[in-house]
Amino acid sequence: MLKRNILFLFTFLCFLLLGIFLVFSFGKDEKNIFFSYPEGDIHFAGENVPISTSNYYNKQRFDKEFTISGNNLYQFYLYVKRYPLYIPYIEEQLKASDIPNDFKYLPIAESALRNDVVSSAGAAGIWQFMPETAKQYGLRVDEFVDERYNFQKSTESAIAYLKELHRQFDDWSLVAASYNRWENAIAKALRDQDVDNYYDLYLNKETSRYVFRIIAIKYLVEWYLKQKWLIDTFIGGVYHPPETEILSVNQITDILQWSKQEEYSYRDIKILNPRIIWNTLPEGQWEIIVLK
Repeated sequence: MLKRNILFLFTFLCFLLLGIFLVFSFGKDEKNIFFSYPEGDIHFAGENVPISTSNYYNKQRFDKEFTISGNNLYQFYLYVKRYPLYIPYIEEQLKASDIPNDFKYLPIAESALRNDVVSSAGAAGIWQFMPETAKQYGLRVDEFVDERYNFQKSTESAIAYLKELHRQFDDWSLVAASYNRWENAIAKALRDQDVDNYYDLYLNKETSRYVFRIIAIKYLVEWYLKQKWLIDTFIGGVYHPPETEILSVNQITDILQWSKQEEYSYRDIKILNPRIIWNTLPEGQWEIIVLK
């Protein structure tokens, strides 16, 4: 019995000392590794997110996504590291099209800023276009080329799609929900439930979480990007785009042989040009990105 009490006391003291160490190590505001919960109202795309007492479940929905995203540090750190590779261009395109800047967080929710990702449903690229939607908005998807993996072109197509969704709904939160669910399904839910906004809709689990996940990512990323010491200390800084140039080429029957002939790394060619499906480019005029 005495040994058990001593062991319990020893364990308790260890945890107490650990707690004191953490408080003194990370307790200061400028060195707080824990995310700060947003102060005041929460906004998305210039709209107030209703999370007051009368919107009890909406606050739960936001808190859930904030907690899940904030604690998945491995995934979250990669968001931040990839941020400079893609977000500046997305910001430019959103601004030029009068789409709220908050939509730059949508592709983070969709793909974690992985340009080579394919979902189990067949959605691909940073914006996770399905093949038919991609073709509808001007992307080439065939056996040779899949422009869903062309970051610039797929971003332009996503912008066009978002503008069309806003023309239909005139509400940015419904635009985000429709990007996830499909506009006809959202329109039907609005009619059937006789409501006029996303936050009052009862939806399938994925779409019910989707907009709140984007909003949570927004607040987490914004907070983290202000803590430069965290970025440098914990994740070794961020990635920056390599210096590249674009070559105009005709048909290439064997990209491996072409890269050797032109003295480029075949690996780099494939990584920089993921839209090229196999090892050939058919007859026509093509652009290939190469490292300078």
